[in-house]
Amino acid sequence: MANLFWKTKDGVKSLLAKPFKTEEEFEKLIFATPEILEDIFLIKRQVRGGNKSGIPDIVGIDNDGNVCIVEMKNVTVDASIIPQVLQYAFWAETNPDSIKSLWLECENKPDDLTIS
Repeated sequence: MANLFWKTKDGVKSLLAKPFKTEEEFEKLIFATPEILEDIFLIKRQVRGGNKSGIPDIVGIDNDGNVCIVEMKNVTVDASIIPQVLQYAFWAETNPDSIKSLWLECENKPDDLTIS
């Protein structure tokens, strides 16, 4: 398993490599600790519905207003994950109304972040 590092205001700490019990536990931790992905405002977890297959783990918006799809796995991944992620990216690109709806439903949006 790869090393895991934690960024703090005091610097970077190396953590013991220990897998989460479930992918959901991993995902909940990331969503509840947004400073881990400090350049991405996390909008919603487990985005269901729309005309897409699968469920993106987390949808967010980066500081430049780009849609970010975060797909999480609790195991080491290889290139076989790429089609799943590309499918979610294609959905986001072809359904901007769905992304805008997620944005409008989101509470505590940063004032300095907008999407078009």
